[in-house]
Amino acid sequence: MPLIDKCRRLFFRCNWSLAVFLAWTSLFFIFSVEPAFSQNSSKRPKLGLALSGGGAHGIAHLGVLKVMEECGLVPDVITGVSMGSIIGGMYAIGYSTDSLYKILKTTRWDECFTNVIPENKVIFHEKANFNNSILSLPFSPKKMQLPSGLINGHQIENLLGFYSWPAADISDFSKFPIPFMCLGTDIITGQKVEFRNGYLPDAIRASIAVPTIFTPVKIDTALLVDGGVVRNFAPAEAREMGADIVIGSYVGFHKFSEDELGTMTGILKQVGFLTSILDYQNQKKYADLVIEPKVKDYPSTVFSNVDSLYKRGYDAASAYRDYFKKLADSLNRIGPRIPGKPILDKEYYAFDRIIVTGNDIISDSRILGILELKPGQFTDKEFLRDKIDLIYGKNWFEKITYRIISRNDSLILQIDCREKPGSVLYGSVHYDNVINSGIVLRMNLRNIPFRGSLLYIDSFLGQNYRFRANYLTFIDDAERFGFSADFYTDNTLMPFMQIGNETGRYRSRNFSAGAGMYFSPHLNSMMMIRAGFESDIFTPDFISETRRLSYYSNSFSWQYQLNTLDRKYFPDRGVMLNTGIETSQLASAVVVTDTSRIKAERESPEGISFRRYYTLSGDLKYFFSPGRKVTFSVEGNFLFSLNQSGDLPLSKYYFLGGTNQVTRRSVPMAGFHSNQIAVSDLALAGIGFDVEFLKDLHLNINANAAVAYEIYGVERFSFLAGYSIGAGYMSVIGPVNIGLMHGISSRDRFYKAVKGFISLGFNF
Repeated sequence: MPLIDKCRRLFFRCNWSLAVFLAWTSLFFIFSVEPAFSQNSSKRPKLGLALSGGGAHGIAHLGVLKVMEECGLVPDVITGVSMGSIIGGMYAIGYSTDSLYKILKTTRWDECFTNVIPENKVIFHEKANFNNSILSLPFSPKKMQLPSGLINGHQIENLLGFYSWPAADISDFSKFPIPFMCLGTDIITGQKVEFRNGYLPDAIRASIAVPTIFTPVKIDTALLVDGGVVRNFAPAEAREMGADIVIGSYVGFHKFSEDELGTMTGILKQVGFLTSILDYQNQKKYADLVIEPKVKDYPSTVFSNVDSLYKRGYDAASAYRDYFKKLADSLNRIGPRIPGKPILDKEYYAFDRIIVTGNDIISDSRILGILELKPGQFTDKEFLRDKIDLIYGKNWFEKITYRIISRNDSLILQIDCREKPGSVLYGSVHYDNVINSGIVLRMNLRNIPFRGSLLYIDSFLGQNYRFRANYLTFIDDAERFGFSADFYTDNTLMPFMQIGNETGRYRSRNFSAGAGMYFSPHLNSMMMIRAGFESDIFTPDFISETRRLSYYSNSFSWQYQLNTLDRKYFPDRGVMLNTGIETSQLASAVVVTDTSRIKAERESPEGISFRRYYTLSGDLKYFFSPGRKVTFSVEGNFLFSLNQSGDLPLSKYYFLGGTNQVTRRSVPMAGFHSNQIAVSDLALAGIGFDVEFLKDLHLNINANAAVAYEIYGVERFSFLAGYSIGAGYMSVIGPVNIGLMHGISSRDRFYKAVKGFISLGFNF
């Protein structure tokens, strides 16, 4: 019996020792994985994620998140700064890493971080002057303003509003599926500002407002810029939100070495971010793990390297897979993570009130009339985005965004506007080998003399001057119906005229004025009925008895135009169509010779026809892009004229040749000099190819062929074909194009050799 009792006691002691050993081993394992587990093990510790700023480098955060997901780790709280606020904020409201990756890949960041929108979102009558100058100077009767040079954020704010739509009615960020907080900096006080509530796009926009690039964001009394100015990494704030364990991803600046400070860029970066660089050393103490993806060899301002930056983050986090898996297992042993309520399935909101702020020149009724949304009416993010784009495309505003305010159990839609001045002066320079060099000045005047009216004045100041004025006054708030008046004059040296047996150049001076009714059925189209008067004066530049030919005529026309191009120069996609019918009749003509001045009247013997003639014309260009860097185009052009006498006045012919439309009767055709061939009837087809082999640097090839009925010669019908090869560059002073072209013809021509062409600057 004593032996049995001893065995029992020994067995009991062994089991007790084993139990104690296992317990201590388990605790040691937990502590070794994460010190924060020393808290009450009955409550699952919270995992925090801190994402730093760093511009485009912040894309690497997504790779870190992806590895965490694969290891079963989902953060319980998230803090973000600058780009980290975009990634963190979108992840916090429910977007997966795969969804965010797709958003990053498909977003045209070069457009988002500018004040520019695609031209197919600009109302038709504003297209000609939109993004067509080097500088713009707003002015009023009292003063002229200088441009700020900053990005106002219209594009990025509306992008943030679109993707954060499911969280629009949640003003407390702690109620997101994953509680979230981001940082900004109040440049008035120099203090960091924590965004834990409000409207999410406002908070993120403030957090990414890099000084000297983006305009600051005003919220209440604070003037806010990028949070990274003071604190670029916020694990301490994650602790304050209740995180027991904090993992950080840092892609911000580090202190530069002495060698790196040898450049002006290095010095400016070190000075500008010195506070946040030093703060980072302190903030690391609040993180249990900090991952630093190696992204230094990629520029922080280029957002097109999504794949590479994502992979850098993924690779950096993959080194901690074992750590992540052990941490996930340890957390799950304590208890399952309770996910937040999903909100991404929210599609529609009905607003109790709709208000407009920041407008003075443009009335509430005009804005709300285009918005076409009433209180109580359900709407989705696509509808609201398209309407905001439509209003912005009117070119009334420097910026227009929407904000959704949740207040006292009601939902308010607030349209925030920043109006453009009523008057803007635009300036640029231009040179080409047809009209030579000159200064291009444009002026847009609004509400003069009537509210809802527009006056556009364009001029090319040079030897071959041009001047154009268009006046529109609308009778509806949507700017669809109205009356128009126009004036135009130009002075151009034309390459070829034949008088008797003599040929040579001549100078053409044209003047026209008219009025009509204007209708814009769609954002990208317009129709107009117009009655007008024209004067065309031709002065031969060679020895001839004839010194001047003057034609005066009246006309009546209908015109339809469509323009869906995404941009004016080097477009990727879109259609440009112009078609019309015109009837005209010569009122009088004057022939001045060395010895006489003859005024030709109806039925005069000078061979000048005064009978009415009719013209049907149309031209089409279609651009399509199978990839971002390659664009194909096809074009067609037709012209048909009918006159009872068989001949048109010289002023009513069209002029074929060149790469650009130099006058209103020019028809571009590669292979021939501008305005080289006078025609009355024409059928033309062409194809084009453009490749952007470096950023903004293009190689283009064009070919075309035509059948034409010409003004001179016995055999008037002719066949023509031509091609051009050139290079183009979209510079800060406008497009630059240079190249060679060659044409062939069924008739003998002057200028048969290979020809060069060059143009520099924005077009008139």
